[in-house]
Amino acid sequence: MKTFKEISEQIRENINQFLEAVDDAEPLLEKIIVDMKVRLDEAKDLVAIAIADEETLKRTYQEAVDTANVWDEKADAALQNQDTAGASEAQRRRQHYLNLADGYKRQIAAQKAVVTSLKTALHEFYQLFQSAAGHAENLSHRQKQAKTRSELYQLIAAAENAISTALARSEEKLKTTEEKAEMWENQNRRDATDVTKNADNPNLDQVLAELKSDVLGSNRK
Repeated sequence: MKTFKEISEQIRENINQFLEAVDDAEPLLEKIIVDMKVRLDEAKDLVAIAIADEETLKRTYQEAVDTANVWDEKADAALQNQDTAGASEAQRRRQHYLNLADGYKRQIAAQKAVVTSLKTALHEFYQLFQSAAGHAENLSHRQKQAKTRSELYQLIAAAENAISTALARSEEKLKTTEEKAEMWENQNRRDATDVTKNADNPNLDQVLAELKSDVLGSNRK
């Protein structure tokens, strides 16, 4: 069975390991809490053993007192029977058990102080465990919340980037299409202007007659 000092040293060592490996803090923190739970159970066992020892001392003390009383009664009976030797032996034995009882009484007082000290240490250790467990649970929730927020905003950023890229490409495509439309529109306007100019030319009929004459003359030859 380990002492409180050994348990405290092991917990301190685990905490130092946790501080040295902050990058992987969450699993280590969980490990420390689990380890503290084990140490807490060990501490409870220590206190239970100390209490049991105290109760054993109390029973042993009472047995010594009861035995001393028995020998006291035997001493009285021996005196009534004029048995001086028997009475003296009974008194000797009575004193022996009274001395044992006194020793047990001192041990009980010392053990009671030990039990009180252990109970106080156990209570403080339990408060530390409760505080650490609560803090660990809070950190775990905050870690999950932060992770969820991070993933969500990453998705939003990716979506915004995709939308921005798509809009930029659409605008570029629209610009190219509008430039082509404007080019063909301008070309169409120039062609229409040329046709109008030819229609307004007074020599157009003469030109056509000459062209027809040339074509027919070429066919006769």
